[in-house]
Amino acid sequence: MDSVGIASSYVAMTQAQTGQALQSAMMKMAAEQDAGLVALLQEGAENLQSVSGTPPAGLGTQVDVTA
Repeated sequence: MDSVGIASSYVAMTQAQTGQALQSAMMKMAAEQDAGLVALLQEGAENLQSVSGTPPAGLGTQVDVTA
């Protein structure tokens, strides 16, 4: 193998490693975003469960929709 072939192999290997590192970083970021979304949804569900079921006085218990 000549020096050009060795250099080409090294460049290809380096590019592959860089690509894998970028893919891993992007997958980690996506997983963190998914975890944040799940936490947000869980918090919202907990807040809905903590509400007693009836709104406070004056907030939407009787709505007049006649024209």
